[in-house]
Amino acid sequence: MAAKKSTTVLFDDQCGKCTRWADFIQKRDPYSIVNLVGQNSERGKEILLDIPKEMEGLDSIFLISNEGRWFPKSAAIWRVCRHLTFPWSLGSLMFLVPWPIRDFFYDAYARMRK
Repeated sequence: MAAKKSTTVLFDDQCGKCTRWADFIQKRDPYSIVNLVGQNSERGKEILLDIPKEMEGLDSIFLISNEGRWFPKSAAIWRVCRHLTFPWSLGSLMFLVPWPIRDFFYDAYARMRK
C-alpha cells in the first residue's frame, strides 16, 4: 500500500499563538498527515515562492492540499481539523458557516495575536 501524501500547513513561526496552534495540531494528528512548516524557516520561505498571486501579502496560515491547492485563513483551519483526533475533528464542521463569516472571526482573532 502506498504511503499517503501529507498536507502541508504553513504557520507564522514567529507568533506565539501560531506556534502553540502548531503544537496543538502535532499532538492531535495521530497519523502525521499534517506536515507543519514555519513560514520563516528555510523550507517555509521556499514553499512561499509558489504562493498563488491572489494570496500574496496575506497574513494567514496556509494549507496546501495533497493536490497542491492553497487554502488560507478559516478554509485552512477547518481542513486541518478534519485530520485531528476526536473531539477536535468536529471543528471541521465550521465549513457549514459561510466563508465570509468564518474569515471575519479568523481576522478578528488574528489581530489579537501580535
